[in-house]
Amino acid sequence: MRILFIVFISFLPITLAGQSSGKLRPLSPEELQARKAQTKELTSDSIDAAILVLRTYADSMSRGSSDAVRKAYCALFNPLLLDILKSPVSFNHPFDSLKTLSALKSPDGYVRIYTWFLQSREHGTFEYFGLVQRINPKTKSFGLQGLIEKKYPTDFAEINLFDVDEWYGAVYYDIQERKIDKKTCYFLLGWHGKDRLSNRKVIDVLSFDPWDNAEFGMPVFVGQSDVKTKYRVIFEFAANAIMLLRYDKKMKMLVFDHLSPSSPSLKGNFSQYGPDFTYDGYRFKKGKWIYKKNLDLRN
Repeated sequence: MRILFIVFISFLPITLAGQSSGKLRPLSPEELQARKAQTKELTSDSIDAAILVLRTYADSMSRGSSDAVRKAYCALFNPLLLDILKSPVSFNHPFDSLKTLSALKSPDGYVRIYTWFLQSREHGTFEYFGLVQRINPKTKSFGLQGLIEKKYPTDFAEINLFDVDEWYGAVYYDIQERKIDKKTCYFLLGWHGKDRLSNRKVIDVLSFDPWDNAEFGMPVFVGQSDVKTKYRVIFEFAANAIMLLRYDKKMKMLVFDHLSPSSPSLKGNFSQYGPDFTYDGYRFKKGKWIYKKNLDLRN
């Protein structure tokens, strides 16, 4: 039996704070107060104070003058956020002012998933971080689990179930809920920046085993007859392209741009793929998402 765990991320001494200029400075009184609050029972006010500090760290993470600076402030941001989210008080607290953090709550109100990223200034590549809070619907107990990103080839990622320490990283922007064989499953739509040449979007599945351990992926995405049923769906396209992927409430479908290469000779070179002005989707039926092509989204 596996046990719930929290990922602990090594970090620099907490007597330092940051600026996007790349220099470290002593903690301000507000930042010291936020750090002291970590050792006490959190309140809504103390979380708000900590969020102000997180905003400072996040700014340096995204605008730091070098990778070393960005990583230094990421190493301050991550443990402070972790300490906040250990408290059940944080489950219903708004994080809207922290623009670099995605904080999605499930429609049933039992799950909240937090995701964010760190981009390399030198290489343009991305690292992803995540935390999952859950209130057990039966016992009402509160749990927090950390997500550890792993890099996989798309073909492998689309046909495998992953634990929290094998997470296919993304920043999620929508969450939908369905029952499959009496099990509650959460379908996540996410953005996955890859590098300066291409980006990805992903449809993933979050569920929980009998011991409340989070799992990602499920063989429920049914494609055309010559395509294996997928555990998650990954789209890759040119970094300068914009791809539609959303849940359409009216159609009750996941809908998305069909991607094609800019030239037939570039097939397989996903840095040259983009929307071709047609649309496909998945419709949920009998516990599966069934692929549908050539959708009409004009209405």
